[in-house]
Amino acid sequence: MVNNQAALIGSSIVSFLPGLDLQQRDAVKTAVALAERATLSVFNDGLIEDWLSYFRNQLKFMGWDAVSAEDIHWPSDKRPKLVDKALQTIAVTAGEHFAESTKFALSRLMANPTTLRSFERKAAERQCIQFLPCAPAGNGRVDMVLYFENDKKSSFSTGFMDRKRSYRNVRAELVRFNARAFISTYLPKVLAGEVKQALLNIEDYQT
Repeated sequence: MVNNQAALIGSSIVSFLPGLDLQQRDAVKTAVALAERATLSVFNDGLIEDWLSYFRNQLKFMGWDAVSAEDIHWPSDKRPKLVDKALQTIAVTAGEHFAESTKFALSRLMANPTTLRSFERKAAERQCIQFLPCAPAGNGRVDMVLYFENDKKSSFSTGFMDRKRSYRNVRAELVRFNARAFISTYLPKVLAGEVKQALLNIEDYQT
């Protein structure tokens, strides 16, 4: 997992398992950044309360689809119990490898004070966090766990990652992205200025 790229996009931590090329990683980050920017705009205007539903619909419009139950990689019953409930949720949703990717991304985030402060500030603004580990699915597609956790603004104050959280509103699902179609069909239709502004919200770091 050494030197794999991760990115902070708004209050979302995106991480990548081995096997995804640069073009696929860039497509994922661009799609997430566009969805984040659109969702934040209507959230700040008070037009939505359910961040995840709007964010999820933005992704769906760009080519992300829910993976049917029979395609989900359920882990073995012998899987060691993870301490962090977020990692447990990710592992149960899609498998241990997704949880490990998130664990590495979070450990590096905690060791990077500047990026961590940015994450904490944006989480408080949005009143939610998202962990988005990604893995190759073949034929130009990407599987991603969409883990979402929200709470009142005060719950995401400085240092919240080191404190016990309520996990009162946690949702997770496995979604699949046709990165090739996004690059060739959807992206050319988006205004260049809109893409440029969305990309400014991406903070890359190494795991």
